[in-house]
Amino acid sequence: MASECIICGSEITQDSCSWCGFSQQPKAQLPGTLEYGTNVNGYVVGDVLDMDGESTSYLAYDTANQRKVILKEFLPVSMVGPRNGTQVVAQQGKEVLFKNLMMDFTDLYSSLVSIESKAIQTVYSLFSANGTVYAVMEHIKGDTLRQNLIKRGKTYTFKEARWLFQQLFALLDILEKNNIAHGGISDETVIVTDENNVVLTGFAIRDLRVKNEHIMYKLYDGFSAPEQYNLNRFSGFYTDIYSVAALFYHIVTGRIFTQGCLELKDLSRYMPKYAVQALKYATQPNPTDRLDNATDFVLMLDNKATMEKPAEKKKADSKSSLTEEQMKKYLPAIIVVLIIILFFTAMMSINTGDSPSSLPTSSQSEEISQSTDVKLPDFIDKTYSQIMNDNRLISQFYFNISEEYSDLPKGQVIRQQPLPNTVVNEGTIIYLTISKGPEDVKVQIPTGLKGRPLAEVQGLLDSMGIRYVTKDVPQSRQYAYGTVTGTDIAEGVFINPKDTYVIIYVADNTPIATIPQE
Repeated sequence: MASECIICGSEITQDSCSWCGFSQQPKAQLPGTLEYGTNVNGYVVGDVLDMDGESTSYLAYDTANQRKVILKEFLPVSMVGPRNGTQVVAQQGKEVLFKNLMMDFTDLYSSLVSIESKAIQTVYSLFSANGTVYAVMEHIKGDTLRQNLIKRGKTYTFKEARWLFQQLFALLDILEKNNIAHGGISDETVIVTDENNVVLTGFAIRDLRVKNEHIMYKLYDGFSAPEQYNLNRFSGFYTDIYSVAALFYHIVTGRIFTQGCLELKDLSRYMPKYAVQALKYATQPNPTDRLDNATDFVLMLDNKATMEKPAEKKKADSKSSLTEEQMKKYLPAIIVVLIIILFFTAMMSINTGDSPSSLPTSSQSEEISQSTDVKLPDFIDKTYSQIMNDNRLISQFYFNISEEYSDLPKGQVIRQQPLPNTVVNEGTIIYLTISKGPEDVKVQIPTGLKGRPLAEVQGLLDSMGIRYVTKDVPQSRQYAYGTVTGTDIAEGVFINPKDTYVIIYVADNTPIATIPQE
């Protein structure tokens, strides 16, 4: 007996509609999301594809153009209450923050609408409804880079990876010119299409891509840059360069990028030395030492730029940017010195009859005002108070301080940049990372996770400060698609969230495979 498709309204005689392709048996609805078949401004909602701290993405049907699209609904779960029908309602006291972040969402996707590139997920339109904002985006046929590697069963060669990423590199230059930073480039946000092209997806407001106190942020371990894990640290174009370089390393070697991995001796079997050097410049832990644009990175990756070029450029930029500050710093001292010299010269001329022509020449005065090169001391193991109480150090350098938890005593220097014994100019900015002391926090893995929707479990772990990664496992009759089948750490066990990641196993239809090492 024929019936009507709940998505497009066509007459159907089976579970899957032959016209729109949507199933008539939706997955289990996640709490707070739109019901299957809801019509929002001509877009009929299907299954939930993704849900994070910023938004919910649905597979939807565009009734006007008769095509599948991705409908992204701004829905920060940490600041919305129960839905009033389809209406999104901000929690009491969070209305202003909700509206501010919604404006960020609107600005981002309004900017993306104008970007034209084969390497970006097209944004068709943006509209307001149900008390929130929706972005309508292209539905891309293909696999995430993670799924692609699993299906290939092997890594890419250096030349294959360079060819695969050529449009992605070009896109990063376009995004920089339009002042758009992605912040989440990873093997989950890059899709390999059926035509073997890469497409960048997963754009989000900045608060989702950096540790913050507003929403449940989403980062990608092994791909997200170090500054994204620091509270309220700025992330920009240099952050995307770090991530794309880490991703390039991953698809060539099959390994997850970590600091120090580029020093491994066996990398010559994967890529030439100049490519390794390019990755080093692109993945420096300190953003100020890192390549900050795709053009320079590609030139080095293709061996068309000298290895010293980025370093020299940054050194020159550092000198030029400090010139005004140095002048402001030393001008009072110079004036005092000149006054003293003039005074004693005048006294000497009175006593000896010398003429004022013995005053310092202009070239001598210039020598007085020039800053000198000094060898940078070793600040490691010193305390912040020791450094700040040393007047000689304070007069020689500017200090930029950041803090992080460590096993070292509170106040002790963990890292410094530039490194000890580096010859620098007086007035150079020295970046010090200071210990906040050990973070001995123990939390218990919650119980009853199995069988619950992934987004629900992620929200629970995020609220407890537990870091995690997800891993797809074959779907079974016991667990529905998209639900949690278990974790690698037993429920009820106490862990230190500072140095532990929990693997969440999620029921999926894809087979398990591994990337063999060559």
